[in-house]
Amino acid sequence: MYLCNHFKIYELVDKATLDRFGFRAWMLLNPIALQALDGIREFFTDLRGKDTPVTVNNYHAGGPFQFRGLRPKSCTVGAEYSQHRLGNAFDCDIKGLSAEEARREILANKDNPLLININCIEAGVNWLHFDCRNIPDRIRIVHP
Repeated sequence: MYLCNHFKIYELVDKATLDRFGFRAWMLLNPIALQALDGIREFFTDLRGKDTPVTVNNYHAGGPFQFRGLRPKSCTVGAEYSQHRLGNAFDCDIKGLSAEEARREILANKDNPLLININCIEAGVNWLHFDCRNIPDRIRIVHP
């Protein structure tokens, strides 16, 4: 079982899933995607030379986001077969960087061991979407 080094479960699942499963909600998330999420945090911290927070869900702190990690079947956000529904994707904000800056850094450093599990990123949105779908591409770029 992989537990994130930099994230709590309430940052990665919605409130209803957290209420239903509690700590057991970790089982709903792909360990490779969790490693990629930790890798993003560590990569940008190393790149900037200072701790660089990465935000997925923030509803627990009064923020508006609760479906940027796992999306349950009842969620109406996103596509029916979204990687989020498989526990395989995260949307996040990286403190101090725009989504476009983060995407450029990931693509320029795609062979960095901290980023090696990222297979797909979404272009043209104001957040960083990444996922670990099972595809042959090193990093596929998709558009909304």
